[in-house]
Amino acid sequence: MDGNDILKLLNIAGGHGECLIGVALFFAMLVEISRLPKKKFSFAMRVLIGSGAGTLFGLAAWGYSQTDREPVLESLNSWFWLVARGYLSLFVCLILPMVFLASVRLVLRTPAEKQVSPLTRWKKRVNTGMVAISALIAACLGLAFKVGVMPGEEAEVFTWSVENGGGIVELILGVVPAGLGWDLLAANVIGIFVFGIYVGIAARRMSGKYMDTVKPVFDLTEGAFSVGTSVCKTIIAYKPMGAAAIMASLTIRHGVMVIAMLAKMLLVLCLGAALMLAVQLVLSGISGVGPVSFLKAGKAAMVKALKTRSGSACLPEAQKALAEGLGLNREVTDLVSAYAISSGMQGCGALFPAMAAVFAAGMSGVVMTPGLVLLLVVVIVLMSYGITDVPGTATMAEFAAVLGTGMADAVPGLGAMIAVDPIGDVPRTLINVTGCMANAIFVERKVRK
Repeated sequence: MDGNDILKLLNIAGGHGECLIGVALFFAMLVEISRLPKKKFSFAMRVLIGSGAGTLFGLAAWGYSQTDREPVLESLNSWFWLVARGYLSLFVCLILPMVFLASVRLVLRTPAEKQVSPLTRWKKRVNTGMVAISALIAACLGLAFKVGVMPGEEAEVFTWSVENGGGIVELILGVVPAGLGWDLLAANVIGIFVFGIYVGIAARRMSGKYMDTVKPVFDLTEGAFSVGTSVCKTIIAYKPMGAAAIMASLTIRHGVMVIAMLAKMLLVLCLGAALMLAVQLVLSGISGVGPVSFLKAGKAAMVKALKTRSGSACLPEAQKALAEGLGLNREVTDLVSAYAISSGMQGCGALFPAMAAVFAAGMSGVVMTPGLVLLLVVVIVLMSYGITDVPGTATMAEFAAVLGTGMADAVPGLGAMIAVDPIGDVPRTLINVTGCMANAIFVERKVRK
């Protein structure tokens, strides 16, 4: 053994030692993040602290790797990615059964109407249309600005060509229900949703004459949904640690470019929110409420939305603005606004998931087609009903959007969206609140006529 061989052995041993130290520090960081005091820091702040700590840790490792320590970088990143991918997998495992349970529960809990009233009909039409518009705006902006593509990189994110199974017919065939077991294995969210709707319809139909027989189905659905909700809350509680691991993995691979990429995505998201707000103002204007009156009446609700980042918390202010500030029929506006804030959130349920799906596709190198964009909009519209009352609506919706469009390989790209979720929550919550007001104004005018 000559001197060069001895030097190589020393470098390998040193590399392993550096890796072990890095891994130990990484897990120590995760433990400390998990111990952040809940009374001192809000959950959103804990997520941002986790994202910031992971970013700094990853950048430090990335900077160290520039000094001829590539093997150390690869070893460290394997550990970072192990934790990050493991956390993302929890959402993938959870979203499929929750969509099934939520879809069955949606039908079971929908009040039976012998004849659909104009209010119900308009409420659903406007809700569906506005969700679709919001998703389409986000998808188009995301593709136009190539969110998810690293700054300086040239990458194709969209093509008008429909070769290699990219046609609408092929895409539809890919989401046709193929059996609950197979759909679960294939992560066919649409298939699971459709099957759940049929199960709910069958149970509702039988409940008229055979309620004693099907009552266990009602009870089991509610019980399973409650347990699933609890599991969902537990997984969401791990977000600060998951965000730290995700950002550490991203920055150790791409360096400071990750920060620039995320900043661009957030700016495009804000632009999408501004365009969607303009659409809502136009809808209200058509109904006789001008932009100035809308913004003046809804000021309290909008300010609270920016502060609390909770659409449901702002609902009382929004309903007060509609009834007292604009003098609309409270019975109608309360019903429509409550429906829109739970089953048709234009920000959390449409704008953000569509942007997240395009971002994830860009990071994973998936080239989208017109058919795929259309399918994405359809999936988001259906999932706005399919994840009703599920905690962490925006996070669940983005996973459902990616899986529902058959882009399972793009799931890793959703990690970055989790890391910046508290920041993206600000514009999307604002759109939730203004959206429920715009829907209520339009429907109230239609019903009044």
